[in-house]
Amino acid sequence: MSMSTALSGLMAAQTEISATSHNIANVGTVGFRSSRVEFADVFSSSPMANQRTAVGSGVTVQRVAQDYSQGNVVTTGNLLDMAIEGQGFFAIRMAPNGNVPGGETRFTRSGAFNMNATGGVVNASGDALLGWPVAMDGTALTNQLGQAVPLTIPPIMGAPTASTEVQLQVDLPSDNGMLGQQVFPPVAPFDATDPTTYATRTPVPLFGPAGTPVEAEAYFIKISGPDPITADTVYEVRMMVDGQEFLPTDPLILPQVTFNGAGDITAGGALDFGPAGLTLNLGGSQLTTNPFTVQAVSHDGTTSSGLSNLEVDGAGGVWATYGLLGRMPVGQVAMANFTNTQGLKVQGKATFAATADSGPPIAGSAGSLGFGNLRAGALERSNVELTEELVNLISAQRNYQASAKAMETSTSLMQTVMNIRS
Repeated sequence: MSMSTALSGLMAAQTEISATSHNIANVGTVGFRSSRVEFADVFSSSPMANQRTAVGSGVTVQRVAQDYSQGNVVTTGNLLDMAIEGQGFFAIRMAPNGNVPGGETRFTRSGAFNMNATGGVVNASGDALLGWPVAMDGTALTNQLGQAVPLTIPPIMGAPTASTEVQLQVDLPSDNGMLGQQVFPPVAPFDATDPTTYATRTPVPLFGPAGTPVEAEAYFIKISGPDPITADTVYEVRMMVDGQEFLPTDPLILPQVTFNGAGDITAGGALDFGPAGLTLNLGGSQLTTNPFTVQAVSHDGTTSSGLSNLEVDGAGGVWATYGLLGRMPVGQVAMANFTNTQGLKVQGKATFAATADSGPPIAGSAGSLGFGNLRAGALERSNVELTEELVNLISAQRNYQASAKAMETSTSLMQTVMNIRS
């Protein structure tokens, strides 16, 4: 009897040493929750036994309890590092690992996340952080954990579109001496490489179908100037795109712009070129006594905008800035809590799984009732108190030695009985 009692003490002390060693080994593991071993005495007696003289039968491990107290929060500078200050867990979707298919939802306090090649927010194991889709004002569209999806921050935003209209405002000189062309209209046909066949030219910005810039120029050919019959001045406009001339969309309409005696446009303010329909809008252009000047130029083509800035607010809202598109919400971090956190199942990698004892996860957002605040650019370290664990290790060692001594004593007593001679 005494032998089995001492053996139970040895096994209990060994379990405590193992748990303490595990805590010490993970003192630097982000989001790790320390554990402690809880024991219960073993006491067996028959109903007719005298309780005054009953002796216990040893010790047993009742449970290994997790400590969910707050760990120290340290600043890292990495924006996608997140720490929960208060209650709650991050919800993550496990990545496939070997023969494990993945897709299981687990919970963790470790907020060390980063972006993968496709913009997904994942941890070092490739497990995806879950979040909720949001409206344009950043409000979550749902708060159900079953509707949470892997949080993704697109590296680029917006679909590229080709330019369909160019706004070009220019000042054309009324003095022929400021022009390359000296004969009106020119004798030779238009040739982009011959400056005598056009009055002046200017580059114009254009985007092709892929949203990338293409080389384009507008050429102005003076056709006629003021004479005794009319005070009008007429210019013909040619468009060159990637070294090729864009002819007028309607071959029956000459691409000409007419200025009156005051220098204002009276006809041809918008000219259409090319098979795809590129409009050159010359609104605001005028005829002046100054040299040729481009006053303003713009186009309606767009290109995809790259991610230029990222923010995570205290409620878990993720905001991304994409160039000229500005700041926009891309999701909200989903959080979960449990009625009985001691019922969670430890799964390794500082993750936990829900069980019948823990109850189903209660979903919510950071800062709401029952959930702590979210701090971006920081991590929650292990909540292991190293000094306390070292003291526990010494205490467990002494318990082990004492149980071993009790076993040695029990063995000695048995040997003495065996040596009794009749």
